[in-house]
Amino acid sequence: MSDLSNILSFDIEDWFHPEIFAGRYSMSSWSNLESRVRRDTDIILNFLSRKGLKSTFFVLGWVAEQFPDLVRDAASAGHEIASHGYSHSMVTKMTPEEFRGDLRRSLEVLNSLSDQPVVGFRAPTFSITRESSDWALPIMFEEGIRFDSSVFPIHHDRYGIPDAPRDPYVIYERNGEEIWEYPMTTVRLGRYNLPCSGGGYFRLYPFRLSLKLMKTCQREGRPIIFYAHPWEFDTGLPKVELGLLGRIRHYRGIDRFLERLDHITNLFPFTSFREAGLVRMANQS
Repeated sequence: MSDLSNILSFDIEDWFHPEIFAGRYSMSSWSNLESRVRRDTDIILNFLSRKGLKSTFFVLGWVAEQFPDLVRDAASAGHEIASHGYSHSMVTKMTPEEFRGDLRRSLEVLNSLSDQPVVGFRAPTFSITRESSDWALPIMFEEGIRFDSSVFPIHHDRYGIPDAPRDPYVIYERNGEEIWEYPMTTVRLGRYNLPCSGGGYFRLYPFRLSLKLMKTCQREGRPIIFYAHPWEFDTGLPKVELGLLGRIRHYRGIDRFLERLDHITNLFPFTSFREAGLVRMANQS
């Protein structure tokens, strides 16, 4: 079992970046769309300040270029800055050369705005899968990434490595240096892992179920690695015509997301990857 603290993390992207809109809004159109990421991220920053919490911000490189003060404000408040890639392209849809260029571009802009080196990565749509990990992990290592939080040990139609370890583990090693993987949190039910990490699961589950799953993690000594997106706090989120499943996945539960997050951060201790990682490395040295 892990002695790692619970992790609070946010994937900083705009409302039009999720994979559900990938075929609708090309990158060339993004600057013509109404951006809400600055306003929505301020909701997160104000919440964290009020609760006295530190978090990890996986910032999309495109967002950092458009709103550099957003990154500076998060870093100056003591939050960790990490990479969410540059273009919000799934790793599984890029060539190795495209992935390296995308990751490097994000790290260049984020390192210019962060007060500490950027060493963390979360792939858009959790797209470090069994197929992409063989070639993506060496590139991540070479570009300076030393921890990743992209593996979801579940069955899903777009991502997941169902039989991946459920506790933090070394996913890549070279010459004595490592990339630690912090997989998204799950609870084992029979033969399957049930996700309880945040995002859409936190919005869609009955709140009592989320609490029960998180308490199970704590009882087992497993860290809760929680994630959310700025647009999940936006009660004025632009409505786009989607199919039934898309509407449920993308919009349901936004009106109560902040209240639920407030509640769980009262019940469980949370911190950033940087703070928790320092504790873990000290314990293992």
